[in-house]
Amino acid sequence: MYLLQKPLFSFEQWLEIESSERLGLFFTALDLEPYANKLKSASPHGAKPINREAILRALLAAPLEGISTFTRLHQQLDRDLRFRYQCGFRLDERAPSIATLSRVFQAVVEKELAQELFTDLVNQCRESGIINGEHIAIDSTAIGAYEKKCQSHAVSIPAMPIGVRSTIPSVTS
Repeated sequence: MYLLQKPLFSFEQWLEIESSERLGLFFTALDLEPYANKLKSASPHGAKPINREAILRALLAAPLEGISTFTRLHQQLDRDLRFRYQCGFRLDERAPSIATLSRVFQAVVEKELAQELFTDLVNQCRESGIINGEHIAIDSTAIGAYEKKCQSHAVSIPAMPIGVRSTIPSVTS
């Protein structure tokens, strides 16, 4: 059974919203502070910490902006002050490095924060009445698998002395 999820915005409405305003609308619905707190280092030592909530916003905004790599995300944060500001970074500081973006992403994966954020968002949507939770739709992709291979009959070929030619007999089963 195929269920089509009702969009929050129609395609026409989405096109009418200027791209500079889209991220602001997106981030007003998200409170990322509890998730960012789980990413903070417990050690008071080391370099000045980078705003983890801003990095989370950048990681969430990347697909909306068509950004698929940490390198491209770093470049966008470095060059586009509007994007950097909307993600929550200070404009007078450098954009986070590719390595920093990668480390934070790895921490998000290891601590399963993406799954937690998704679950919390679904619960918020239920409480707000956006969804009722009666139907579950799961997107899946076919994954190729190896079938159980038939046992092959091993044929050993005896070593031939140098200079001797031989034909290998055909094996029939």
